Amino acid sequence: ITSRNESPCNYSFSVYIQGSMDGNLVLRVDADASSIQTFFSNLQPRFEDAKSSSPDTKCTLKVDTKKLSQSLLWQQSNLSASSASLCMVENEMLVLHVLLDPASIGFFTYYVPVHFLSSSELQ
Repeated sequence: ITSRNESPCNYSFSVYIQGSMDGNLVLRVDADASSIQTFFSNLQPRFEDAKSSSPDTKCTLKVDTKKLSQSLLWQQSNLSASSASLCMVENEMLVLHVLLDPASIGFFTYYVPVHFLSSSELQ
């Protein structure tokens, strides 16, 4: 006899986000038997404060799925955004900064906590 509450597979409670200065962003969720990735390309990186402006520079973060989804809930409202910036610092932070349209309305910033990744997990 098996319990009906058993899940057929374990889903990850974390999302891996990898961004690169060449304008690519990858979101990845891992499960027991699969890995799902979403790719975004042709994004516009900002080099103003970057220590290294090489297009090969990459950053990988691990964030909680619930925390990430909470930071994206604003898209379900009637708010219109003129631009959004995603700031990533490996093993430190993920910041989402959104400028509302019209600009006179203002902006908002989300600070999403990240999980520490060891050097073996970053590869």
